[in-house]
Amino acid sequence: MSEILFTDVKLYDGSGRPPIMADVAVKDDRIVEIAESGKLNKTGVEVVDGKGKDLVPGFIDVHTHSESTYARVPTSDSCISQGVTTDISGNCGSSYYLTGAKKASDGYKDCYGSFAAFADYIEKSRPAVNAVHLCGHNALRVHVMGYENRPPTKDEMCRMKELLDDALKNGAGGMSSGLYYLPGSFAKTEEVCELASLLKGTGKPYATHIRSESDCLLEAIEEAITIAKAGDGNLEISHLKTSGPKNWGKVDAVFGLIEKARAEGMNVHADRYPYIYSSTSLRMIVPAPFKDIDTETLCTHLKESAEYRKELTAALETGAVTPFGRVIVVNSPFKEHRQYFGKNLVEISEMMKCSAAEATVALLAAGNSPSAAYGWMCEENLEKILARPYVVCGSDSSNRAFGDNATHPRAFGTCPNFFRIASKNNPYESVIRRMTAIPAVKFQLEKRGRIAPGYFADLVLLDLDNYSCKVDFGHPSYTAEGVERVYVNGALAFAADPSLKRERNGRMLRIR
Repeated sequence: MSEILFTDVKLYDGSGRPPIMADVAVKDDRIVEIAESGKLNKTGVEVVDGKGKDLVPGFIDVHTHSESTYARVPTSDSCISQGVTTDISGNCGSSYYLTGAKKASDGYKDCYGSFAAFADYIEKSRPAVNAVHLCGHNALRVHVMGYENRPPTKDEMCRMKELLDDALKNGAGGMSSGLYYLPGSFAKTEEVCELASLLKGTGKPYATHIRSESDCLLEAIEEAITIAKAGDGNLEISHLKTSGPKNWGKVDAVFGLIEKARAEGMNVHADRYPYIYSSTSLRMIVPAPFKDIDTETLCTHLKESAEYRKELTAALETGAVTPFGRVIVVNSPFKEHRQYFGKNLVEISEMMKCSAAEATVALLAAGNSPSAAYGWMCEENLEKILARPYVVCGSDSSNRAFGDNATHPRAFGTCPNFFRIASKNNPYESVIRRMTAIPAVKFQLEKRGRIAPGYFADLVLLDLDNYSCKVDFGHPSYTAEGVERVYVNGALAFAADPSLKRERNGRMLRIR
């Protein structure tokens, strides 16, 4: 790498201070000097004329599921094209190295059960973005106990703690849980508290997809606070939302719980993507008693038993978790399902010439669960949530390649749309801080999230006034508008000008 001089840029340094016109000098992977615009005169360096455009720290996506895609989509197109330079995966209790890697047919298979091997493999894959990984409680449970609905034995708890301790010592960024999902939903609060106690003294966060985002929302947030107190008092509430019309009125009470915990000294933040459609497995639409059956077993039973399909159809007709018209199929491993991408279950049922419940069962009975988006949130609450100073940016997506239309719009559009909505009620510099410096401190990303001498040169040159992305479910992979250049550790990772040579220079960030 060579020296780079950015001239005539409007500098938002991540501190929350108003911008200044500046020149910024970079050498190798670090920022070395900042001065008023026109004051730095260097020879023999690459000069990037900012022409008055904005220079900001690289954005940090605090909530992703990229753990299995860093090596499979190392270009990280969906992230890098919107200015994300650091991606934090392993959320909602997932850790691919403890679960799916066991059956992988590529290099991930050699990582099974070992965080250190996983981190080494990601490093060697040279992703375009920096990678941080949390150790997931659900994955610990699957690895040690499978999907059994019971408390762990003393020996099983010991083994889960050994695995978590090993991950934390080898650089995991914290612990996550997905108490809404199997098998995390089987765990009692005490189990998660005992595991979270390993976070004490580390400064590392407990990040959680709470047990309920709907009817028991307030109780679930109280539980998350209790678990975080058992750890280091550092809590990240994943994709904060109020799900279902009857719960939309709880948003102020949610803020009250979070702000009370913060006032008492806890380091509580939340993240959110800028959409009112969530996205997860289609199997999450199924009601009791089917909801407590793991996905593989559920789909197998449906595939093999007409009677079982009939029983689930009847249950869905009276107790579907979300109305069929508000559930959109986003992705599926089966080619025959591609015609349904971007369509809701009512539209799909019309194509199949059957009821919406029967269509849902048919999709699940194919042998695996498609991904689906659930439109059960409120636009007004979205704006309220994104206005809060402790809410940071998280896509809840994974690395995607350009042209990948089998995804939620949040994969390519989270950062620009988060910025657009959040800046309705906040100055640009405040929103930039929430997308950079605040998460960098939260997750102990040393010398990142700011533009200052000695910091790593994760930088985005863009036009904030025109920073946007016109994605939707029909066209979810548009490139963000307004982004001119993105640098990761001093190397050009993305440019709007296709003639410029790009490099993959991301690193596996081991948090010690």
